[in-house]
Order: sequence, then C-alpha cells, then structure tokens
Amino acid sequence: MKLSALSVAITLASLGTTHVQAAEQTGADEKIEKIAVTGSRIKRADFEGVAPVTVITADDIASSGLSSISEVLQSSVANTGGSLNGESDGFTDSASSVNLRGMGANRTLVLINGRRQAAFPSAVGGTSNFVDVSDIPSAAVERIEILTGGASAIYGSDAVGGVVNIILKQQYDGAKVEAKYSDTTQGGGEQLDLSYLQGFNTENSQTLVMLEYRKVEEIKTSDRDSLYNPGYYENSDGELTWGAGPFGDAAPSSWSSRITDYSGIYHDDKYVNLDQQQCSDLFGDKGIYRPDYKYGCYYDKYADRGLQSAYDRLNLVVNTTYDLNDDWQLYAMLNASYKESTKYKDEKGFGTYLYEDEVSGAYSYDRYEFEDYNRYYLARRMEEFPGPRTYDTQNTKASLAFGANGTLGDYELDISWSSGYALYEKQNHHMVNGAKMLDIVTMDPSQGGTEKWYPNQAMTAEQADYLMGDSTKESDSTMHQLQAVFSGDLMEVSAGTIGFATTAEWARESYEDTLDQITMDGGYIGMGGTGGEGDRDRVAIAGEIQWPLLANMPGVRSLELSAALRYDHYLDDSDVGGATTPQVGLSYRPIDEVMVRANWGRSFRAPDMHRLYAGQTRGYSSIDVPHPSDPNDIYEDDYVSYNSGNLNLEEEKGEFWNVGLVANVTDNADLTIDWWNIELEGAVKTISSYDVINDPKYNKTGQYNDCTEMTEVGYLNEFDDDGIENIACMRKGPINSAYEASEGIDASFNYNFPETAAGEFKLKLAASYLIKKEYLEQAGGEVEEQTETDYFPKWKGNASFNWSYEDFRATIAYYYTGEAKGVDLFEYTDVNGDDVESMETDTLDPYQTINLTLSYSAPWKGKFTAGVRNLTDEMPPLYDVRNDKHNDWPFYEDDNSSYSAKGRSYFVGYSQKF
Repeated sequence: MKLSALSVAITLASLGTTHVQAAEQTGADEKIEKIAVTGSRIKRADFEGVAPVTVITADDIASSGLSSISEVLQSSVANTGGSLNGESDGFTDSASSVNLRGMGANRTLVLINGRRQAAFPSAVGGTSNFVDVSDIPSAAVERIEILTGGASAIYGSDAVGGVVNIILKQQYDGAKVEAKYSDTTQGGGEQLDLSYLQGFNTENSQTLVMLEYRKVEEIKTSDRDSLYNPGYYENSDGELTWGAGPFGDAAPSSWSSRITDYSGIYHDDKYVNLDQQQCSDLFGDKGIYRPDYKYGCYYDKYADRGLQSAYDRLNLVVNTTYDLNDDWQLYAMLNASYKESTKYKDEKGFGTYLYEDEVSGAYSYDRYEFEDYNRYYLARRMEEFPGPRTYDTQNTKASLAFGANGTLGDYELDISWSSGYALYEKQNHHMVNGAKMLDIVTMDPSQGGTEKWYPNQAMTAEQADYLMGDSTKESDSTMHQLQAVFSGDLMEVSAGTIGFATTAEWARESYEDTLDQITMDGGYIGMGGTGGEGDRDRVAIAGEIQWPLLANMPGVRSLELSAALRYDHYLDDSDVGGATTPQVGLSYRPIDEVMVRANWGRSFRAPDMHRLYAGQTRGYSSIDVPHPSDPNDIYEDDYVSYNSGNLNLEEEKGEFWNVGLVANVTDNADLTIDWWNIELEGAVKTISSYDVINDPKYNKTGQYNDCTEMTEVGYLNEFDDDGIENIACMRKGPINSAYEASEGIDASFNYNFPETAAGEFKLKLAASYLIKKEYLEQAGGEVEEQTETDYFPKWKGNASFNWSYEDFRATIAYYYTGEAKGVDLFEYTDVNGDDVESMETDTLDPYQTINLTLSYSAPWKGKFTAGVRNLTDEMPPLYDVRNDKHNDWPFYEDDNSSYSAKGRSYFVGYSQKF
C-alpha cells in the first residue's frame, strides 16, 4: 500500500471519521481495505455499524439549496426541539446550535475533524453551554457525519443526544474562486458569498488554503407584511384601536410617554398622558394614538424589530500534511473566523417608579431613601436617542490542531494536540443610565428645558447623549486537548480478525464571562446580569474492541460484537469526580445485503461550566405563601435572593439503545430502519423558589447565620417584630433533579434509477417519528409529554430528487416538519357569550419548504448555479387566534429552528477552477 493511501487511512482513524468515498481521494488504483466510522476509532471494511450514522456530503450541501451549515444541520431529521438560529436568545446573539433528539444543544457533541471545539463563551439562557455552528464555512466542508444516540464510551461527556462531526476539506488540486448572490422576494436578507480555494501540493506534502467572506443584510418585521400587518380598526365595543401581527390584534406598547402623579403634586390629574399632537411630535409614525384607551398615546414596538440579523463574516481554513517517510506523517489544521453581527431592536422603553424628597426635591428609585416623599410612575420610549437601536456582537474563533500518525510494527499510532479559542463581545446600545436620569429628570413641567428633562417633552440632544450608554459583555472560552490513539488488529479468530483501539486523553477547558461595571451594578434601567469564571481539567482512558463471533455459516454471513469502555476523571471543584461509560453492540448479517444491528450503552454529561462557576447575583424577591398563623390566608413574603453557580453538581447520567435494519434491497436501492431510545437522569435545572420552599430539606435555618455563608441551595427563616416566622433569604441555583427521555423511529431510503437517454435520476428519502419526548422537572412531579404540551413535532422528514445529464444538474429538495401540539392559555367568548379562560391544546400546522437548485458545468472549468429556496413562499405556522401567545412577537414558535420567516429567496452563482 502506498504512503498516501496509508496516511489517509490512519488520519481518518485518528479523527474518528468515515466515508466510503475516502478511497476515491487516493486514486482508483489505491484501495483502502478498511475505514473508520464516527462513533468508533476502529477501522473496518463496512461503512454501516451498530450505531446509525448519517453522512451529508459536499454535493448534498450544494444541491440542498440551504444557505449555511447551521441550516443543513437543523434540517436533519435527527434535530428536534429547540435550537438557536442566531436570533432567539439575548445571551447568544448571532450563534446557532444543533439539538439531536431534542435532548438539548448542550447534550449534542459537535466535533470538527473529529476534535472538540471551545464552547460558545456565553451560556444560552444564562445557563447552558454549547458549540456554535453558525461560523463554519460551507465552501470548506467535505462532509458532515451525524451519529444519533449516546457515544460517551467513545468521546466522553456531551454525547448524550448524539455526535455531529464536521469534516473539512483536506486537499485540493489547483485553485477555485466562487461567488454567489441571494435575495428574498419579500424584502431584506440580501446575501453575498465569496470564496477562494487553493491547493499547494508537492511530492511529500499536501496543503489546502480556503478563504471565505459572507455578507448578510437584516430582515425586519416591517419587511414581512404577513407578520407586521399594522392598522387602525374598531373593536367589538366600537372603540378605535390599533393592532399589528398576522391577526391584526397585537397591541402597541403602553410605554410611550406618560406620568402617574399619585399625589397630584405638579398635575391636576393623576394620569398625565400625551394628546394626539404631542404623541405625533415625539414619536412620529411610531406614535399610535388611541383616544378611547387609558393612556391615549401608545408606541409601535414591532416595525424595527429584527427577524434576521445583519452580519459580515470572514473564514480561513488551512489543512496540511507532510510525509516524513513511508511510515509516518505530520499534519496540521487551522480554522479561524471573525464575524460582526447587528441585531435590530425597537427603541429602548422602560417603566419605573420614582420618589421625590419633599424637602430637597431629589429623586430616587428607593422610597426608603427619604423620610417624606412624593411617588410617581414614569413610562418612556427613548425615541430621541440618535439612530436605530441595535445589539452589536463580534465573534472571534480559532482552532488549531497538529500531530503525527504512523505505524509501530503492525499497529497504528496517532498523537495530536488541539486548541480552541472563542471570544464573544457584545454591545447593547441605547441603554438608559439610571443614576444619570435622576440627575436631570423632573416631574415639574415648568422646569423642563435644557437643564432639566420633563419626560412628556422632547429631550435635547445633549440630554440624550448624557443619558445614553452601552451595556457591554466580553466572554471567552478555551479548549486544549492532548490525545493518543493506538489501534490495529489484535488477533485472528475463526470468524475473522479482532480489531481494537485504545485512547488516552488530557483536556482543559476554561471560560470567563465579564460584564461592564454599570451593568453588573444594575445601573442601566431594565438591564442586569452576572458574569462567571472557571476552568477544569479532565483525563480519560478508553478501549474498544470488535470481535467477529461467527462467519460463513448457514443463516449467518457474519455476527460481530462491538464493545467499548471509557473512564473520565474531572479535576475541578464539582462533585463529578469520575464517570465510567460502557457500550456494547451486535451486528448480524444473514446475507451480505442485510444487516440487523443492536446497540446499548450509557452516557454522561459533566455540568455546564456556567452552571458551576456563575458569579453571585443579589436581588430582592417575594413569594406567595400560606400565612403561618392562618393557612387559609395567602400573603406575600419578601426576602433577599441570591443566585449563583453550584459547585456541588454531579454529572448527568444517561442510557440509550437502538435496534435497526440495514438492507441493500437491490443494486440500486438501500433501506435503513432504526428504533432508538435515550433516557437521562439527574439532568441539571435551576430550581424555582416554590420548589425550594416546598421541600423541607432546603430549610437551612440554624445551620448558617446568613445566605452569604451558604454553598448550597436553600433558605433561612427569621422572626419579624410580630413574632411571625418569615423567609430571611434564599440561595437558588442549578441542581441535579430532572429526568428526560426521547424515543423514536428513523427510516431512510435511497434509489438510483437505471440510466436513461434523458440522464441519471436519484431519489433520497429520510424521516423520523418521535414516539415520545418526556420531561420531569423533579422526582414526585408529573411527567410532561412534550409532544403534547411543548410543540415538539412528532414527524420530521426530507427528500431530494436529483437529475444529471452531461454537464447539467438539477435537484428538488423537500423539507417537512409535522404538526406540533402545545398547551397554552386560551381566551375567547363561547357560544353562550361567556368569556372563557382555560388551558387548552393548540396545534401548529405542518411546515414544508421546497428548494430548487440548477447548475451547468462549462467546458472552461466554470460552473453556473441558480435556484430558488422556499419555492412556495411558505411562512411559519401560526397559533390559534384564541391562544394567548398568538400575538407575541415574532408571532410564531421561534424556538423551532425549522421555521423561518425569510420566505422565498433566489440565488445565482458562478465558480471558476484554475
């Protein structure tokens, strides 16, 4: 076997990758006897193993009509439940995630070239860490391999729902430049892609350099008539009102400009509202005047909101190998990206109570600051702030891997080092500095002017500049890993060769999440947060074996046992310690064309870094509890609240199995069916105040003097002046308590039609049916079936039909998300004319899109492409008009990343090889 073929085989084994086309990369005369498959580090002759793996090739990506790798991953039938799509979470603006089996993005292991990546530095929802997939360049991807089900026995933590392994191109002959332009037919979302690919090859080395640039424009709510749809109308009571949204009844914001003077100090009326002219003067077209409503002047909060962020992104990929001799090879890979993103928001609005000292005239947010005070309520939109309000982010990521692989006698060794770094910077513009507002605000209209600001009057440019501030966030994370993989054939037995692989790893990950001091201190009105900082080390050893048990017997073409065992030990301040995960599987072939497989194992996930190391936040809370002296009386108990990470967390523990069939029905057709199940115990969740109060074990009274001394979740009681026992303080945080389970059936079918005079035709079908998705927040509670309550669609599928004739190609791709059920509050008038409020089931319609892609390869090595995405201009399904959520922006279930408000778009492109 020549060096290049052997090197590719060893490299693929060390990366844990697979594809039957690997042999094609080395030339038709160089056949690789064995390949390695995601989910195992042992090379084998067969692609299919005990665990189902889906392969999405570069050609599949190009013909899908999808515009990014994140869209490709989210369209997979294995991606269910909520995924970030770059728009939905204020902690992670511009980031995207993948959520295999609906078990959570933080429980899906994402690899690039088989190696772990640094987590996105800012935790989703302020709690959960994940790997961002939004910055992976499409032009550099060779294929994507998706392993569904647990794989902790191979990869360690995080592989609960499955593994996504993104394989970047490793070599290229010559050079290629490519440009693609895309735009939506409804407006907004214009996109430009430019890429340059160059290969540098010598007798002993192969190097690939890829540079990609992408520019995407924003889409605002006002660009989508079916979602925005604003206008005045008369309601059922004959009152003139204004609404927006698909049903036209999404109410405007009452935070325009209004004052409540509770004591009538400066105003004759308690409620001081703007008249129609004042409303128009202050807010222009965004001022909504409703004379029949309480506040008169309202604000259009929908028009400027962004449905899709604008961003510029630059990617660099460098892959290189160098042959030292016939047995050893060096390799290295660099993947770096920088992205600037702008998310559009409606102008900052707030509502707050103010208290004025009757003696000095000073203002405060705390009524206890003054002995005698006047009370006011102020609501205001800061329309005077210049320019649009945006959240700007800058994402910088880099991963570097290098190592050596070769042979030691009859065995193979791969030793590698990999490092990843991610930096996330965010600026929330147009924030209102609370302390500065107290300096210039006045409730006396006669004092409004250049020195003081009376809120129902326009502020000066100087006052706007003085009040306006930026809330900033800077987060970074790192991942370093040293890995050695030793593999080969152990011994010959009667049924074949026993293969093995052993792995040893050391890794360190760290993160730091920092907010500016004003935000940390709660100095911006309506803005808060907490940072965190921590690191941990991990060491692991693992072993695998593939043992052919029977072969070439009547009724048994082959029977093979696969087994793996891994031990991870965490060197940190948590209670994880060590975690042992086994896995065992059987594959049985009655004939060459049919394989029956079964697989079982355990998985685990170490707690999110931010759930361990999040900094402390202090606040004031209240809870409704039975009165100690009269249980029939409910009263509001005020207490000091502390929130932070929890170093006492243990690992989440999972179990999984799958049973399946793989069949080559004919020479042109193949079929797979797999039944799978995943269960997870001790899942981490943040406990609620009611859960703390209702569980006696959290009562720490007498064990601590103050909550600041506590290192665990709990509360302390105290007696007030009347001798009644009240909650003094409570410490909340994440705990191991939840249970989750997911079960379903996957199927795929591929068929290559016999070649005809009209060309070649190929059909691909894939579908997944979610039998159950269960969630139990805490032992003793009620299990929630999320396919009935939380809009988890049971069905998801895709199909593609490909035609090729000489230099012409065309693909029709179809993506389907089935109906989704959820339980929400319904409000409506029944047939008897009675007003009804009840918790009822809503059903979202199926969502389906069709993409068309055309291409022509010119004789001068050029290639023209064109196509249409979402051919039928499908928009996301809407809630029932009676559902209380039906007019919540953005007016559809945006937690489901399958739904998109882009609508129809077209694209054209050209590439040239040299």
